[in-house]
Amino acid sequence: MKKYSLEQKKDLRNKIITLQEASGLSGNNFATQRLGFSNGSKFSHIRNNWDRNGMVGNDTWEAVEKYIEKNEGYKGVATANLQKVWQTCERAYALKKPMAVVGEGGMGKTFAVEKYKEYIEAQQRFQVVHFDASETKTTKQFLVGLLESLDIYKPGTIAAQLRMLREYVIKKDMLLIIDEVSSLKNHHVVIIKDVMTALKDKCGIVFTGTPYFINNLNKGAIKDRHLFSETRDRLFMLPEQLEKPTSAEALEIFKANGVTDPEVLEIVMGKKPEFKMHSWLAKQSYRGIKDCLDMLAMSEMPAIDFNNIQL
Repeated sequence: MKKYSLEQKKDLRNKIITLQEASGLSGNNFATQRLGFSNGSKFSHIRNNWDRNGMVGNDTWEAVEKYIEKNEGYKGVATANLQKVWQTCERAYALKKPMAVVGEGGMGKTFAVEKYKEYIEAQQRFQVVHFDASETKTTKQFLVGLLESLDIYKPGTIAAQLRMLREYVIKKDMLLIIDEVSSLKNHHVVIIKDVMTALKDKCGIVFTGTPYFINNLNKGAIKDRHLFSETRDRLFMLPEQLEKPTSAEALEIFKANGVTDPEVLEIVMGKKPEFKMHSWLAKQSYRGIKDCLDMLAMSEMPAIDFNNIQL
């Protein structure tokens, strides 16, 4: 386990407090919502008792360091896709309607909703709940995960859990974002109909997923499968479709992340045919751009001196 010096702890403490204050969240909420702590006492100790032995454990410092690295790492820009996601979130919240955003993997869906959540929290306008459904495969897993994201899960029937969801939401000023809903295969997807019905006119919902999400609903509706048509029809308006990044957006992201050397830019932008596999064009997505940035960071790592290693 990594050991942290007093100077390192002080640096981490100052950086995480800066991020907490910029977030618009209280220390307790920042600890639970951003750092994943079970309660806010750990953040209080980081702020006030960071230099006292035994008050802040190494696992806590590691969590803080990872969060800081994530926020000091990749820098995004206001791409067309990010703007579509944010606009969809604004409309869903204002109208209290369920809306959808669809795009292939690597189109920036999760990044956009995470940044939207941070932006709204910093503005202190309303609560944004971001539920990552990527690991849910069944109706039960989906409902459990959704209720856990709201910190209100209790065992019970689906009907009772949906009532619990509605009763909680009507007391809040919030937007619910259900990310990666396309993980619900085949008939499992119709559970979202019950969620949309439970929250009708009470809370905006934004579903994000791959085209499989909508294709699954359309195919089920065409075959007149039970509840598929009803589920699709409850979505407000057509889903917002995300597109591949443009060359101009790729260049803007590279420059925002400190890539300014003309020769390096020519390589990552795919201007040199012999290096095309090392450019963002090898994987035309935001994930591909991030891969290029990771490749550049990797190239700066010190090489291993194998001459001085005995095997």
